[in-house]
Amino acid sequence: MTIFLGLSFADQHQLGSPPAASMDQHLMDPDGLLAWLEQFYALGTPRVNRRALRVEQYRQLLQEHLSRADAVPFYAHSFRADPFATAEELLSRRDELLSAGYLLGVAPEAETPTRIRVLHEVEALLLDDRLALNLMAGPADRLNMLLSVLPEARHPAFELFHHEPRHLLPPGTRRLLGALADAGTSVQPLPEPVTGATDSDLGRWRSLMLGKDAPGPLTGDGSLIILRAQRETHLAAYLARTLRDNNDWRPGVLMPRRNQTLDNALLAEGLPSMGVPTTSLARPTLQVLKLITAFLWEPIEVERIMEFVSLVTKPLDRRLGQRIAYFLADTPGLFGRRWVAMLEGFFTEMKEVRGWSDGRISDVRQQYETWFRRSQYPREERVPKTEIRKLFLTLGNWARENYDDQQPHSGLLVLAAQCQRAIELLDVLPEEGLNYLGVERLVRTVYEPAPLQFEVKEQGSLSVIYSPASAASIPGYEPTEGLIWWDFVETESDYFFSRHYPEELSYLNERGISLNGPGESNELSIWQSLRPLAVAQRQLVLCVPDRVDGSPMEPHPLWGDLEAAFPDGALEKITINVDAGGQATSDRFGLRLPSFAPVPLDLLATPVPVLQLGDDQPIVPREMETPTAVEDLLYYPYKWVFRHRLALKGAPILSIASENRLRGNLSHLFIERLLRQIKADDRSYSREDVGAWINQHAERLLATEGAVLLEYGQEPERIKFIRTIHYAAWSLVDYIQRNGWKVHGSEMKLEGELAPMGGQQITGRADLVLERSKDGKQEFAVVDLKWRGKSVFRNLIRNAKDLQLCLYADFLRTGDTDCVHTAYYIIRDALLMARNELAFTQIETVPAADDFTVVQQQTLTRIRNTFNWRWEQLAEGKVEIRCRETLGFLEDLYLEVPHDDLLEMEQEDARFDDYRSLIGLVR
Repeated sequence: MTIFLGLSFADQHQLGSPPAASMDQHLMDPDGLLAWLEQFYALGTPRVNRRALRVEQYRQLLQEHLSRADAVPFYAHSFRADPFATAEELLSRRDELLSAGYLLGVAPEAETPTRIRVLHEVEALLLDDRLALNLMAGPADRLNMLLSVLPEARHPAFELFHHEPRHLLPPGTRRLLGALADAGTSVQPLPEPVTGATDSDLGRWRSLMLGKDAPGPLTGDGSLIILRAQRETHLAAYLARTLRDNNDWRPGVLMPRRNQTLDNALLAEGLPSMGVPTTSLARPTLQVLKLITAFLWEPIEVERIMEFVSLVTKPLDRRLGQRIAYFLADTPGLFGRRWVAMLEGFFTEMKEVRGWSDGRISDVRQQYETWFRRSQYPREERVPKTEIRKLFLTLGNWARENYDDQQPHSGLLVLAAQCQRAIELLDVLPEEGLNYLGVERLVRTVYEPAPLQFEVKEQGSLSVIYSPASAASIPGYEPTEGLIWWDFVETESDYFFSRHYPEELSYLNERGISLNGPGESNELSIWQSLRPLAVAQRQLVLCVPDRVDGSPMEPHPLWGDLEAAFPDGALEKITINVDAGGQATSDRFGLRLPSFAPVPLDLLATPVPVLQLGDDQPIVPREMETPTAVEDLLYYPYKWVFRHRLALKGAPILSIASENRLRGNLSHLFIERLLRQIKADDRSYSREDVGAWINQHAERLLATEGAVLLEYGQEPERIKFIRTIHYAAWSLVDYIQRNGWKVHGSEMKLEGELAPMGGQQITGRADLVLERSKDGKQEFAVVDLKWRGKSVFRNLIRNAKDLQLCLYADFLRTGDTDCVHTAYYIIRDALLMARNELAFTQIETVPAADDFTVVQQQTLTRIRNTFNWRWEQLAEGKVEIRCRETLGFLEDLYLEVPHDDLLEMEQEDARFDDYRSLIGLVR
């Protein structure tokens, strides 16, 4: 029996095909060798990962030591800042010393350095039977137990070949190899690979890097090829086509960064999959784990709730999650009146429209109650462990119940295992509750990437390894003739530092304890990087993308050695620039390379001035219109047709509303409810009254309609917003009261006909309607509330384009009054704008040449004329496409149109247009 030991041999991947007698040959890494030997000595091998439990147990040991220490230990400040991270680091140092053979369980010597002495003291607490402190056995403890019984030689006879140089192996592995050799096992290094020809480009570079000969000039013989491109996807497509066109070219692949890019390109060319396994923290099932803790805290984190309900896989009904996501995208708050209406509307729709049974509705309601109606705690307080435990228990049970063994890629079993680890960790915590950072630390501790393999390895596929150190010359395996180094970019850290002070290392060396320091780590890194050069017999292809997954990358550290080995410009002879056409600079590469053909650009059509529709489905008016829809019809008819007749509506983007939209909605809500309260109280409000009302209702309104402003870090923005509301609300109330107005309605529904006696029915909601009696006559004022945009609305008044206000004013006119004032109120600036000061004094005015009633009537006449003109066009199947590009065509088309009787048409593209792609503006 033969064992090949390598630090990267755990994944069992090797270049070339294994020998026929491979049943007696095994690839192992040090952990695998330890576990294999333990089974012959009745030593327990942990079946699951208990690293997090060990760290927590050691944290408790350090806490006990800190409480007993006479002097302040060296780790005290770090422990107070982050107990778990400090325990993790000190535990790794303890394991390193034990693995190297140092005895921490004995009393320290007088000359023992301070930091090592502290580890002695902590170990003494662990061994003290009077204390109920435990520490699960880690790899170092298991190694020492194995070494104590290894002389019994119960394991079968075998010979062992180690891949890495013995002095570069971890100290514990060196001790184990020494003990095996003492027990009679043959322990030898793997033979160095037989290098290929030295007179090739690859041979010249290899000789230099292995310290043999100085390199000669590059000839471009195809033994060393550099593929360069802007993106790795370009390289993948080029390589896949080259492999398809060269049936006898089947090199191995070194893929230090495991991704599907190259494998997908091979599948697209009809080549067999390499079966590349990947690990990722971005699996939807694992995203649930880090998001569910958001339900524990108040104020609630809306962004995390949005992520939760938007996940593909989640412990919540898909349709309910989607409905909640749509709601939060518009109104980032929970549990208000609109929230309750949304939920009840959802369940009513599911029962009446989709025919859900009462049982299913009950189950989905229970899911909602489980997550959204659980107890919540302020972020500055602690959550009881029982609450956190129930959270992970619920998630783990859901993952196990929904696991489908027919879908092995779901990751639900991994999620269930991580929930179980979180529960185990909670059970050993001595604290009764955790704060916010403690909960997040708990999740990060158990949160691990989920392995996933999208395609199985298919027959005839390229052999692949995932680490330069895995490139080995193993007896019996086929030699590696060619090797593709996929993503020849920097992937490893280039820094090493010593964990021990010089005096500590001297103390350990004097006692025969040898630890691997920065020197050994750097030497090992260099040795591993050179393995691909050593094993590639005839050809090495280096793939050097500028970007991987969209991120800029630096070439592999060996790139600098390659550039330095040859004169300036020499590498061009062996480089193929894929983006520049992919043609080789030498005809000696011996491969049939892909050729590129120019593809002419087929530009999208430019916008047409008028769309001509067929007669089969004529456009007919709607029974009821809104002022906004009428405005679209008048200025941009295509928007009205697309939205209201073809029902083309943009899918909601499941993200929280933008800052200005959020503040606009919130400010409307504050002022609307304040004015309703003023109307109900039927009395004047002072500045103090307004401020008191806002302060009393602010937290509740923000929680239900704008919870993002309550989140951690948003306090400056929240304070600024509330101050703005204080000033804007009082300014508006003062304008109203000082000018003798009373609130007639807030968000008041108004209806009317565009033309008297049978015209188009229009309905809308006016932000604010005021009333007063003056000179024995009743007057109204319609105020449109806007968050910002004073220049925009000033121009609307100046150009008589305030169409909605004119329509609302017309709807309010009765036999008793024909005087309806209009104004805009810019909340952010506390600015009231109108045509005159007849309704409000000391405001900003935008004067007009005529009286405001004349302007309103002229505007209404133009609205009616333009409305009729647009419907004449639609009746003929003509839909105008108005934008900057079609403006000239439309002006020529409308030369005979009586422009003075119509509204002045817009000269620019429509604002907030969802149909730019449809009309040809995006191309």
